[in-house]
Amino acid sequence: MKLLTIATCLFSIAATFIVSAQQTVQSSNSTTTSAIISQYGSTFKNAGGNVLSDKVNVYIIFYGNWTSEQSIQEQNIFMKFIDNISYSPWFSLLKQYTDSNGKAVTGPLNLVAAVNDAGSHSTNLTDTLHKQIVIDAVNSGYLSPTNRIDSNGVYIIMGGPDVSDSNFCSKNCGYNSYSDEFQYMFIGYPGLCPDICIPSMNKDHSPNNSPAMDAAITIFSHEIQDVLTDPRGNAWEIQTSSGLTVELADFCSSAGTSTEEFGNVTQTQSGSYNLELNGNKYLVQTVFDLESKQCSLG
Repeated sequence: MKLLTIATCLFSIAATFIVSAQQTVQSSNSTTTSAIISQYGSTFKNAGGNVLSDKVNVYIIFYGNWTSEQSIQEQNIFMKFIDNISYSPWFSLLKQYTDSNGKAVTGPLNLVAAVNDAGSHSTNLTDTLHKQIVIDAVNSGYLSPTNRIDSNGVYIIMGGPDVSDSNFCSKNCGYNSYSDEFQYMFIGYPGLCPDICIPSMNKDHSPNNSPAMDAAITIFSHEIQDVLTDPRGNAWEIQTSSGLTVELADFCSSAGTSTEEFGNVTQTQSGSYNLELNGNKYLVQTVFDLESKQCSLG
């Protein structure tokens, strides 16, 4: 289902789930080698679990207040990115990641449905509430006409500008996890802590005229790498000597929002980007290329 159809099907949920409604500057190198790559890149392999292969359905829950004209524009920016990213050289890098069944992360991502939840579990969230938000949205019938969880799909909770979360802005800008039935991610609204969650090069101006949503796309480009290659925490991941779990996106992620993770960046007066899709520009995190053992944009 394509973007325009999805946009017309974007419903609103109240607490009871009732419908309401260019000088251009290029960085010198397109690849970088991180400390994690130096230490673990040569031994990174699938631990035995499955990847999400073939078509992967995506379901978005825009949580909180998304009723302003700016918020609606931001929703469309995000959905348009998801609708097109699978056909990029960047996404093709993920095809290297396979499982014991011979399946690979081929895509495409298939944006099936998006729904507004105005705050069914309040606008002060904790990690323990995220799974229930997904389950309730599915049971509402607006994400699935059969009220069934899609165990091979990806559920995205996108926090609005009025939504706080116990770990957002302090421990993370977004994260991914899973239950016995599904995999999901939470991305907070980066505009709530721009110094932490918006790349400095796009804090004042961004390619799609929304520093917050452009940053959310950057965060998504990290989380989706992990979800597709390690959906249940038993596939493409490695344990460090200190006991930390490293997944795919961590290989090319730097502390905070440093430019180290972005490869070749084009800087303009209207913001910085490293990926262009159908005339739209985005700033995405690079992907660890298994063959070259470097971070790449494809």
